[in-house]
Amino acid sequence: MSGELFDVALEVLRANPYGFLTTVDDGQPHTRLVQHVGVDADGTVWIGTSPASRKATEISRHRMVSYAVEDRAAFAYLCLNAEADLVDDKSERVARWQDGLEAFFPDGPTGDDFVLIRLRPHRVELMDFSREIHPDPYGLVPAVAERREGLWSSSR
Repeated sequence: MSGELFDVALEVLRANPYGFLTTVDDGQPHTRLVQHVGVDADGTVWIGTSPASRKATEISRHRMVSYAVEDRAAFAYLCLNAEADLVDDKSERVARWQDGLEAFFPDGPTGDDFVLIRLRPHRVELMDFSREIHPDPYGLVPAVAERREGLWSSSR
């Protein structure tokens, strides 16, 4: 992503740790509310899950996902189209662990029931009325950033 659009997308993601992850299985979309546990400077989003979860199984079969986050106070949303993969590296799991996750993963970040989903976005749709990011026609079309050859370009 470039410039302001990228910065706003990162702000929205970091300020709103819950979103809707959509995976696909047998041609059917499956959407569920999840909490992301990290957002890297390049827009990579990290989500913790069980390797036995439906989302992990579906990602292992079909890596293209979408992830949508809302900032209701700013009347803003973003949707990432991303390539997802499962990361089982223990040092990465420990680094991404957050207090409160033990309720879902009692064995902690090194237990067998905790794995990370890494989302590497290639397209971002963003609308943010508080920042006047809403291309014409007013509010009907989001601003879009796409990654091509490792670089982000945006339309607004």
